[in-house]
Amino acid sequence: MTAPPAVQLAPIVERQRPGRNWLLMYGVCCLVTFLDGFDFQILSFAATYIKKDFDLTGTQLGTLGTVGLFGTMIGALIMGYLADRIGRRPTIIVSVVGFGGFMLAFAYADSYAHLFALRIASGIFLGGVLPLTWALAAEYAPKRFRATGVAIIMVGYTLGGAAGGPVSNWLVPEHGWRSVFVLGGVCSLLTVVAIWLFVPESVRFLALRAKPGSDERIAGILRRLQPGLSLAPGTRFVTGDPQEAAVSKGFRPSALFRGPLAAITPLLWSVYLLSSALIYFMVFWTPMINERMGFSVSAAATIAAAASVAGALGQLAISRFVDRKGAGVILWMPLFAAACMLTLGLGALAPAMYVAFIISAKMFVNGGHGGITSIASTFYPTAIRANGAAWASSVAKIGAMVGPWLGGVLLDTGMGARGAFTVFAICPVLMIALLFGLGRAQRRLPSDAEGALVTEPPPGSAPAPRPVPQP
Repeated sequence: MTAPPAVQLAPIVERQRPGRNWLLMYGVCCLVTFLDGFDFQILSFAATYIKKDFDLTGTQLGTLGTVGLFGTMIGALIMGYLADRIGRRPTIIVSVVGFGGFMLAFAYADSYAHLFALRIASGIFLGGVLPLTWALAAEYAPKRFRATGVAIIMVGYTLGGAAGGPVSNWLVPEHGWRSVFVLGGVCSLLTVVAIWLFVPESVRFLALRAKPGSDERIAGILRRLQPGLSLAPGTRFVTGDPQEAAVSKGFRPSALFRGPLAAITPLLWSVYLLSSALIYFMVFWTPMINERMGFSVSAAATIAAAASVAGALGQLAISRFVDRKGAGVILWMPLFAAACMLTLGLGALAPAMYVAFIISAKMFVNGGHGGITSIASTFYPTAIRANGAAWASSVAKIGAMVGPWLGGVLLDTGMGARGAFTVFAICPVLMIALLFGLGRAQRRLPSDAEGALVTEPPPGSAPAPRPVPQP
């Protein structure tokens, strides 16, 4: 008897065209990150009310934001490890159930100690969602579309954070600050149904694990995502990733520093850390800084939401250039962000000019951050992709923890909003040099390596499965 044919998955993914089920998968992933962003960032919009309710200092409030980020740092490592062991889909489901449940519990906290503990617990599950959805998006997107695909997922997160302003304006005056956490928790738990129905497991992960029944499951997923794809009965699947042979079954952090990754991983972690410090300072403190500038609570939340929407547009704009030109092109975003931050810090601006510059700053800060996150998982092979994204995300959380805390310290010590903007302008200045180095390292990658630039567009014809030579 002849052995069943073996087919490489990489060429199928590279030549696919988006269909209804493929778009549904990305749409649900966007919904998941939207709720992740909403549930995490709603604290910044409810912070004024929580501070008054529990009689907190600015440093205590900043610490509350920091401990949530500490939870996300631990959670990303745990969930990233699980995702490379048991799969992306079940780990995403566990994460969403976890943060939805703890968001509900947060609404019923009756002391600062409860807020503190619940914020860490919810953060563990919130931290797992982003790196896992990045990994899933990267494994279903062609290389020419990979950064854009991950950026689209991140737009969901940004818009979720932006939605906190209008939603808090709508609910809090009538129902109190706890109502927004109830809404976020309930919607998150309901989203599990959509994940179960429309988000498949990564076919690359299934092929890599090669468990009984995996080939039939892969064939079913491919036929659903790519109607008309012809696959012979009994087809076996392999990833087709040239780097997989060099990756051992058991993950060790040293795998993130092998070969070209020895230069790429430290640069990626450093720029991601700085970007996270900057963006989480902006996310957490901008609504309250807007209030200090004389805007009402409602107007401050609206300005912050508008700034987040501008940031989402910045993320989408830069992602297409990242796919075509590489990581180095991202440096234009922190360059303009630094100019906006210094203007906010050193200039005495009229209210209208302040609004214009705060929205512009958020657009460029978010654009740079979105560009960085869009490449965070693309340099790693399938066997360690979730771990690679998770470790980058976790290291970045060190900066993300420092951002809200340092912002609170600067504001409490009398430096004011202008002083805080001036200090944080250091972050994008350093990011420019790091992104330049990361772009050069990417251009030196072999053409078949993960994260290498795509030099030629693939043919527009329908995908044709590529058989693996039989021994």
